[in-house]
Amino acid sequence: VAVASILVLVSLTGCISTLTKHEGSKEIVENVSMKIDAPTWTMSYMNVTTKNVTVADFLYECANQYNFTVKAKYYQSYDSLFIEAINGTENGDDGKYWQYYVNNEFAEVGCSDYFLSDNDVVEWQFESSAWTN
Repeated sequence: VAVASILVLVSLTGCISTLTKHEGSKEIVENVSMKIDAPTWTMSYMNVTTKNVTVADFLYECANQYNFTVKAKYYQSYDSLFIEAINGTENGDDGKYWQYYVNNEFAEVGCSDYFLSDNDVVEWQFESSAWTN
C-alpha cells in the first residue's frame, strides 16, 4: 500500500519528469511566463522566478498555483512526459492535442526535457497536431 501511494503521489506531482541537470541549464530561472490556451478558457502565469526549470515542472507549478489538474504519461522510449490533459481538456477532443511553444517556437522535445532560460515564455495550445498536418 505504501509503495502504491508513493507511485500515485509521484505521478500526480510530476516528480517523474527528468530532473537531471543538463549542461548549461540553470538551477533558478527568472522572469519566465506561461500561457495555457484551451477552447473555452485561458490561463496566464506571468513573470515568475522559479526553481522548476523544465517546462513540465513549471506547468505543474502553475497547476498548483491555480488549482487545476495535469494528466501526463511517461514514455520510456522517449525518456519524457507527454501531457494528456490540462484542467480537464483531454487530448483527442475534436482531433486536437496539447502542444507547447517556447518563445513562439514549436518545441520538438518532451516537456520534461526542455530546460527553461531567463525570460522564456511558454505557451500551451490545444490544437491539431503539428505531426499529423
